[in-house]
Amino acid sequence: MAASPNYRSSNRTGGSYRSGRYPRENYRQGRNGYVYGNLAHQLEEVPERRTQPVRRRKAKVYPQQKPVALPASMELSSFLFLAAAAIVVVVAAFIYLQVQSGITQMKNDVIALQSEIAETKQENEDTYQKIMDSVDLSQVYEIATGELGMIQPVDNQVYKYDNKKSDMVKQYGDIPGSSK
Repeated sequence: MAASPNYRSSNRTGGSYRSGRYPRENYRQGRNGYVYGNLAHQLEEVPERRTQPVRRRKAKVYPQQKPVALPASMELSSFLFLAAAAIVVVVAAFIYLQVQSGITQMKNDVIALQSEIAETKQENEDTYQKIMDSVDLSQVYEIATGELGMIQPVDNQVYKYDNKKSDMVKQYGDIPGSSK
């Protein structure tokens, strides 16, 4: 490789300004060597690195306060107050947990009763359907008219009563014109 001004050479002695190869306007001497245009030539010597002494901050010393001695009665009253407050908190937490447990138990009871009601309603509907399927209305009509002697009522024998208070009617006397 040919020696160029960018690489160090043992036979080179500094800048080329003095030898007259570079005009003075384009030459400047930097801290680490000679610079010509955009070329930076390194000197053989490397300057010593300056070290600054390490500065240590002094720790600030604050005056310590001496603990103030409280009277023994005040310490006892503070302890009793804190103990009473802790007991109140524990009792309140216990009562809260009992209330929550009661609410959970009631919710479970309600769910069990609702499922029991649903099962009972289903059983009632099934039983009602069986009863309705077992009754033949034409057979009931034949037994009522043939064996028991019942007849169809005439229009003037039918009275309609509209009870708005209750679905039950109480009969306090015999119906006129009827025989037992």
